[in-house]
Amino acid sequence: MWSKSKRDRRIPDVSETAAGPPAPVVPGTDAAPRVAGPEPTGWPSNRPVIAGTPTPEFEPCAVGDDYRRTPYRPDTVIDGWSHGGFTLRAASLRGHLHRYNGAPRQDDFAVATPPGRLIIAVADGVSAACHSHIGSTTAVRYATQWLESEATGDLADIAWRSLFENTAWTLIELAASVLSTPEADATAAESVLATTLTCVVCESNNDGTLSAVIAGVGDSGVWVLSNGTFTQIWGGKQATEGGLTSSAVSGLPRVPNDLEPVHLGVWPDEVLLVGTDGFGDPLGGGGGTVGALFRDTLTARLPAPIEFAHVLDFSRETFDDDRTLVAIWPSGT
Repeated sequence: MWSKSKRDRRIPDVSETAAGPPAPVVPGTDAAPRVAGPEPTGWPSNRPVIAGTPTPEFEPCAVGDDYRRTPYRPDTVIDGWSHGGFTLRAASLRGHLHRYNGAPRQDDFAVATPPGRLIIAVADGVSAACHSHIGSTTAVRYATQWLESEATGDLADIAWRSLFENTAWTLIELAASVLSTPEADATAAESVLATTLTCVVCESNNDGTLSAVIAGVGDSGVWVLSNGTFTQIWGGKQATEGGLTSSAVSGLPRVPNDLEPVHLGVWPDEVLLVGTDGFGDPLGGGGGTVGALFRDTLTARLPAPIEFAHVLDFSRETFDDDRTLVAIWPSGT
């Protein structure tokens, strides 16, 4: 087993991606415990949440003919509930660029709730793969089903390599159907269905804490929000030798040699976050406008599911990627 101490986490250095952003248009940005009190002012539902310089407003386009539109893929997915020691809020949104150019939402998430556990899978389809939206959905659904049926022992004993290799093979077989070819081909699968995949398995403990294990392929991230500070535990963009971050993404069906999981504990006053780079890139180190926005939303009180999605759909110029975020609180917080 591992220690649940906050000091025992394996934590990489994380730096803010944008220096000196303008002050947020948000009431009460100081970090605060989730206690009873007056409701914050909030935002009108017919207006975007602004986090810095906004993206110009426009009417979204329907998904274009270049993409497979069956089964139907909505612009936005929202979820939220409490169950078995966990409280969850989740949303997956088409980014401003895809709403403008008619591309589908390439992000997706899936959740499973076996007794005493919460399983989360988040995926971000690689933009260069023309049907990566199909790949991301396939990956999260397969991963949650596999973890629910095959990973029933201790968290430390999950066979992560088996999970990711089986998910990769599922994508390869699906590519043969998508491309109408007689045989499965890994290279072809990567060109049409490539996707990141990050999985988290949580257990609820009697003392009100959560134990979690994380593993993934690609640049989707996991954070803990504690005492107003966002600490990145997993994922994110890789830095180049010059200190810049790279936009190159490696995803399934490529399975890396290193699949070392990370274990951590989540305390009752903390929030565990699992999200794609559409959230992680504008968040940066959490010290700017976007960090202030989510500190207020996630710690002042428990947000309603629709409110959570509205905030995730914030408008900020240049950050126009699809966004997916799953937030987990220990129940009773």
